[in-house]
Amino acid sequence: MSLTVILSSVAEMELQESYEWYEYKQAGLGERFLGQIEASINAIVLNPELYPIKIRSFRQYVVSKFPYIIVYELISEQRLIHILHIFHTDRNPVRITKNLGNYDS
Repeated sequence: MSLTVILSSVAEMELQESYEWYEYKQAGLGERFLGQIEASINAIVLNPELYPIKIRSFRQYVVSKFPYIIVYELISEQRLIHILHIFHTDRNPVRITKNLGNYDS
C-alpha cells in the first residue's frame, strides 16, 4: 500500500523560498537542498510512524545536512501524509506552534 504525500501551501512556499535562498548563496546548493528534502520525504513515506509526535498529532522529521525540520501529519485512514511545514530550525518555533493550531486533525 502506498501513501499519498500532500504539501500544504505554506510548506510549498517555505520550500521555494529556501531553494531560492540556497541557489542565491551558491549555484547548485538549492538543488542539493531539494534532493535532501526529497530523500527526507521518502524516509517519512517508508516509515511514517517512526518519527515523534511533538504537538497534537503532528510529527517531526529532522532533515540531514540542512538545518530543517519537516512537520507532517499521518492520516492513516486516508493513506495520506500531509506536510504542513518545511521549517528552518533557526526560525522562531512559537510561530510554527501557533500555525499548527490552525490545522484540524
